[in-house]
Amino acid sequence: MKRRRGRPGRRSAISEETIPLPAPAEEAPAAGPTFWQRARVILLVLVSFLCLIGIAVGVAGYSGIREGERERQERRAAIADEHYQRGLSRLDAGEYELAIAEFEYALQLDPDHPLAVQGLDEARARLAAVPTPTSQAAEDIAHELYTEGVAAYQQGDWETAARVLGQLHGFAPEYEAEAVEDMLFTSLYNHGMALLEEDRFEEGIFYLDRALAIRPLDQEALWERELAHRYMTALGYWGLDWQLCVQRFEELYALAPGYKDVFSRLYEARVVYGDLWFEQEEMCPAAAQYARALEMLNDPELQQRQAEAAEVCAVATPTPIPPITGTLPTTGTLPVPGFQVGRLAYPAYNPQTGLYDIYSLTADGRLTRVAAGADQPCWQWGSDRLIYRNRLAAGLSLIQPGGQPVTLRADATAAWPTISPDGGRYAYAAPDGAGVWHIYIAPTDGTAEPVDHAIGWGPAWGPSGLLAWTGCEEDGLTCGVFVDNLDDGQPPTRLTASKGDIGLHWAPSGDLLAYMSNHTGSWNLYLLSVTGGVQEITDDPGIEALPAWAPDGSALAFLSYQDGRWSIYLMDPNGENVRRIVDLGTDMPNWGDQRLSWAP
Repeated sequence: MKRRRGRPGRRSAISEETIPLPAPAEEAPAAGPTFWQRARVILLVLVSFLCLIGIAVGVAGYSGIREGERERQERRAAIADEHYQRGLSRLDAGEYELAIAEFEYALQLDPDHPLAVQGLDEARARLAAVPTPTSQAAEDIAHELYTEGVAAYQQGDWETAARVLGQLHGFAPEYEAEAVEDMLFTSLYNHGMALLEEDRFEEGIFYLDRALAIRPLDQEALWERELAHRYMTALGYWGLDWQLCVQRFEELYALAPGYKDVFSRLYEARVVYGDLWFEQEEMCPAAAQYARALEMLNDPELQQRQAEAAEVCAVATPTPIPPITGTLPTTGTLPVPGFQVGRLAYPAYNPQTGLYDIYSLTADGRLTRVAAGADQPCWQWGSDRLIYRNRLAAGLSLIQPGGQPVTLRADATAAWPTISPDGGRYAYAAPDGAGVWHIYIAPTDGTAEPVDHAIGWGPAWGPSGLLAWTGCEEDGLTCGVFVDNLDDGQPPTRLTASKGDIGLHWAPSGDLLAYMSNHTGSWNLYLLSVTGGVQEITDDPGIEALPAWAPDGSALAFLSYQDGRWSIYLMDPNGENVRRIVDLGTDMPNWGDQRLSWAP
């Protein structure tokens, strides 16, 4: 393996071996065993109180965002009742500080809980009557906490291990400090990730943040935390502010279309928001929202409503709001962890329409759906102009943010468009009558017909003016990656020897090409120098494909299929420091024909 994907095991190395238990401290003098036993219990619950009060207050800080969603309120009430029952158990066991923490947490989740206030008052009253212990029991209590924490850790009971080891860490920071910290981090990490999988977002984020306070989280945890945070934020506007609700779900959908129920939530939010405008007889914004919903799912009844709203809009205003096409801003503002430069265009498959949509992600967190029913995006070097395959218009289109798409070529077979650095020409590939693919070159202003340049496919225009493609010689047998300076009158140069070397993308320096190939039986990524020489930068058994250079050369974006899901990852040019930035879901038909493009 040249690199290790950013997905750690759910247990650290310490969990694979037996944790040594320090010998307990010397027993207390025989003259007072009852006192010491009592003192140990009292001090234990006192330590537990201090730790769990912190947990209660911290977790409570994440509550409140789910307001306005009945089913999630019911879940909060159920969780509150669960902590109330735990409080009763602690109360019966004489663990009054722990009982107080449980009751307070229950009230934070459900301020109207009918019995938690009574339980809290009773626990406080009983605690007031407990005498203060001496310090003799401290060592024994630390040993007991360590023993209990290790047992829970080795059994994979992450919740109990996090609670007990957290108590020990706060009570005796120097006691087996290294082992305790390692186990505590792993327990908090694993329990937090499990809670996120169960849709217990506030709690999951809280535990991950506690782990983060010990040491940095890996990219998987940062990614899952980011998605959960965005989901909670979007859902917090449900029923309260439909405009913001639509915007936030659209942002999340662009990053992770397969996450939870984001697709159905976004669709429903758009319909409801459109209905609200419709009821107010504001037909133009109603028609716009209905149009966006119909792009996701074609419903005859909604289609009729949209047509009615659009008809009234056209008559009522001199400048009606048209159905949403072209550039569709989503006004995202939350930066994506690990993505720090430029803007990345990528296709995301919409299983409802059976087509791809193109999105653009910027380093400051802004997300834009550039085009619906489109794929194979390619930025012009140093420009915000994007050329792409337009499935709805059955051809190739060029768009600049803020403008409408311009059709460059009305040919349903045309693919892999790429534009020259000066914007004056574009290249693409299309098959002839015999099914042989050819590279064509044409002026972007439409003043001349395309010229057949070579046999090949997947062209990519570089920043220095060189055009690269994968193709074959006239004999159809000698194949590989070709590079051509179109203006020097010299024939193209073949740099590799396989027609499986595809997905070409130029480095900003203009002297390196990144590409994918399946020489070894699985798709991996390679770097190719225009002066000769190839370097393999991934060798995983899964799929690594569609590389795209960062505009400053600091990283490579690429598509990967891991654990049944497609995602976009970033890595350093040497294959290290892998981090996921976009989750594309489970479906990516004909993924090998797609393209990523990264620009300043």
